[in-house]
Parts: sequence; structure tokens; C-alpha cells
Amino acid sequence: MRSVFRTIGKVLLLMIIPLVVYLLSVRVFMGLFLFLHKVCPLIGLANEENMRHTAIFLSAVLVASLFFIFVLRPVLYVIHWIQSLDGGNFNEPDSCFHGGNFLLSRWSRFLYRELLQQMYSLSNKLKQSEADQVALEKSRREWLAGITHDLKTPLTYIQGYASMISAQDYKWEDGEIIDFGRKIEEKSRHIKDLIDDLNLSFQSKDGKIIVHKTEVEVVGFIRNCVLDIANSQQFSDYMFSFDSDLDGLSMVIDTTLIQRALQNILINGIIHNPPETEINVSVGKQQNNLLIKVKDNGNGMDEETKSKLFDTYYRGTPTDRPTEGSGLGMSIAKQFIELHNGSIHAESTIGQGSFIFFELPILLN
Repeated sequence: MRSVFRTIGKVLLLMIIPLVVYLLSVRVFMGLFLFLHKVCPLIGLANEENMRHTAIFLSAVLVASLFFIFVLRPVLYVIHWIQSLDGGNFNEPDSCFHGGNFLLSRWSRFLYRELLQQMYSLSNKLKQSEADQVALEKSRREWLAGITHDLKTPLTYIQGYASMISAQDYKWEDGEIIDFGRKIEEKSRHIKDLIDDLNLSFQSKDGKIIVHKTEVEVVGFIRNCVLDIANSQQFSDYMFSFDSDLDGLSMVIDTTLIQRALQNILINGIIHNPPETEINVSVGKQQNNLLIKVKDNGNGMDEETKSKLFDTYYRGTPTDRPTEGSGLGMSIAKQFIELHNGSIHAESTIGQGSFIFFELPILLN
């Protein structure tokens, strides 16, 4: 409401001030001309009628000049600012519209305060958007380099083992061929997982993933998800534990998506931490939400990694370090949790481990 009254007041000022200036300037010019006519009749004007017409003309020129300086020039400045934004320059142009005059600057900024505030806000948002786009593009290139690396490495293994099997100069024993086959299968599975992650990420962003919810005893379900990872020979060097404040709780969830989200969180904790790292999963209830916490005592994360943990194109692992992940796991986990109207957060300190927790609204059939 105050902004409405402020706008009305400015409109009235724009109507009243030019009229007052015009009337005062007419009187001043008429007085000046009469004074000149009395003091110096030869250079004075012939009659009072001519004096009046000249005073009216000069007053109109004065009002028009002031209107241009105080009203139109700031508009031209804003237009120039918009053109600069369109050209990719998100900084405010030089304040040339007030000519360096303090009074004119204050008046213009008073008259167009809301418009200038919106321009400042738009400029800052565009500037931040450009910086975010540059950072995103950089992360995307690094991510693509990592994905290329992760696809190329198992393909090199597969090619090498296949060449060894097909070599005619050497007769391999059955056990060796079986071993080669297992390694080829393992690397092929890794490639398939990478491609599946890519497909899931794009499907989720396009809204093509359909959520199939069923009622499940969620405490036992989470425990079994942790056991699947803990009992894997691949992750035998890590220590897992499970705690629950609940004896049991039935919920309606998509078990496939939640299992994949939790597995991605656990595998992320494995990939980025050394062997012997302790990983604890706990389940509890917070108001009307199921709270699942995953805590480890590993390396921890710096602020940049923590802030970008759930970004699609961010890889916390350098491309020159071997990994078993696609760099999409945490982004996919976040997307799957959000498909259940849940939320996920991360806390971490370098050298003190990480704490990732997500909440799911408790829904019953």
C-alpha cells in the first residue's frame, strides 16, 4: 500500500512541479524584460505583448529542458542499461545521465528508485547466472572427461582379455579362460552401470520416471539394503553398522528407487574413503518424516565438494584416480528422494568424516 501512495505522490510531483516552474519562470522573465525596458529602452522589447510571448516561449524551453534532464535522461540511461544487459555486459553503465551533479543524481534516483532497484537486482541475477553457467560448463566438461575415462578403462581391459583369448600362439587352460571371462563380465557390468546411471539421470530430469509405490515395513527394508552392500565381497574392507529407534514402521514407497538412492549414498561413502572406514546407517522418526542417517569416519569433504555434492555434473573424485562410480550417484539419489517429496542434506568436515541424511514423509495406504 505504501508503494501505491509513493507512486501517486511522484505522479503528482511530476504534474505540479513543471506547472510551478513554468508560472514562476514566466513572472521572472517578465520582470527581467520590464527592468531591461526601463533601464535601457533601446535594447528593450517594443511592447508588453512581445515581452509576454517571449517570456512564455523561454519558460516553455526551460521546463522542457528540465523535464529532459530530470525525467527523460534517466529513462534513456535505463534503456542504455538494458541494451548493455542484452549485449552481455551485466555491470551498471557509468552514471552519465546526471552529469556528475549530486542534486540531479539524488532526484533521479528518488524518482526512479523502484525501477533502478529492479535493474540492480536483474543485473546481479544475470551476473550470478553467468557465473553459475560458467561453473556448470566447467563441471560438465570435467564430468564428461571422467565418464570417458571410466568407460575407456574397462573397455581397454575387455579388449586386452579378448585379444589374449583369441591369440593362436598360446593355448590357455580352461581355468585361465574362465578367469578371463569373469573379468570381462565384471568390466562389462561396470560399463552397463555407467550407462544405466546416465539413462536414469536423464529420465529423471525429463520427468519420465514413474513412481510405483507399495506398502513395506521400512525398517527391515532399509536394514536389508545395508546388508546387501555390507555382504558384498567387493566392499569387504569397509565396516558397516545399522541402528534403529523404531521397532517397525509401514510406509508407502517405491522400494526400487529408495533402495537405489540408499545404495548410491553408501557406495559414494565407500568410493571416497579408504578401507577400514566405518559407515553407520540409522533409522528414526522426526515429526511426520522418516529420518535416515548415513555417517562415516572417513576423509570428509571440503566446502566446495559439500555444496556441489548433489550436482549432476560434479565429480568429487579427480579423473586421474580410479573409481567405480559414474559421478551421477548422489544426483540420482537426490532425484529419487525428491520424487517421494523428501529432502536430502550433507554435513562434513575434512578429516572428520561425513554425515548424510534424508527425510521421507510417512505415508500409509
